[in-house]
Amino acid sequence: MIWPSTALRVSPGLLVALLLLPSPVAASGGSDAAELHVISSHSHDDEAFTQGFEMHGGSLYESTGLYGHSSLREVDPSSGEVLRQTQLDQSLFGEGITILGDTIVMLTWKEGIALVFDIETFEVVGNHTYSGEGWGLCYNGEFLVMSNGTSELALRDPSDFTVQSTLLVTLDGQEASLLNELECVGGMIYANVLGSDSILAINSTSGAVEFTVDASQLAESESGGSNEVLNGIAYVSEQDAFLVTGKNWSSMHLVSFESGQELVEDDITDSDVSRILTSIWPVLLIAALVVILSSMRALGAIIHFLMLLLLRRQTEQPPAPSEGEQEAGEAR
Repeated sequence: MIWPSTALRVSPGLLVALLLLPSPVAASGGSDAAELHVISSHSHDDEAFTQGFEMHGGSLYESTGLYGHSSLREVDPSSGEVLRQTQLDQSLFGEGITILGDTIVMLTWKEGIALVFDIETFEVVGNHTYSGEGWGLCYNGEFLVMSNGTSELALRDPSDFTVQSTLLVTLDGQEASLLNELECVGGMIYANVLGSDSILAINSTSGAVEFTVDASQLAESESGGSNEVLNGIAYVSEQDAFLVTGKNWSSMHLVSFESGQELVEDDITDSDVSRILTSIWPVLLIAALVVILSSMRALGAIIHFLMLLLLRRQTEQPPAPSEGEQEAGEAR
């Protein structure tokens, strides 16, 4: 066997590089699906058309919608009892709220007005104007993050409500629209999706949805009217959990989210193993090819060495004597 001088030579460095190449599945990316765990359930006023949900100082603040029924409320998070409330003018449709210092900022749907309430008295102490619709609102410590039913979130200056930038929200590379009630927690923005039982966990820098939460199990006990959809999410920092409800729901639930990244090895299923193997088979194929080619090169080198050794032994043997030399030898 002759090994061509131009044959493929695979160095260890190249082998490492090949093994580190991302597989097609891993390169495509994608959001994880998180599991929802119910910690406890509590009563909720089923007359409340919930639009905003916010925990502050141990109290739950809630805004409700519909013309002639919109309100701002303080609610006992354990019992669901409405401790106090103030009604909005009949011309206003209440939407999302957030806490900003010692005030509560509330959006309105189509009126283009954000009302500012004193958190202690519930008196209106100011307002802001904006164009377009108002849906959800949260405060990330620097900006007011506002949704309007599209896939874009507006980051607004807390002092004058001017738009400083926008954030396009994408789910697996596609725009995620109908973003509704919002909750800002750390570097994430949690959003209800109108008409859906899903909650999106959005990276506040990139806008990409890092994981989704299926909350359909919570809606199963509700009447399921066309407008009685999941809406309302408030972070409870003391328990690192979320209080969630829906429009006209009779209950609210304290829940936690467990993303796929938090699963331990014991939770890996056969389907997980199959998916992993499917994603890394190109790497395994390349590794096998490298091993085969390396073996062929080694085999060629061995054969070449044996041939050289055989030729060398032949050249070292003395030449055979001629007939005359043989006769002379016999005479001696």
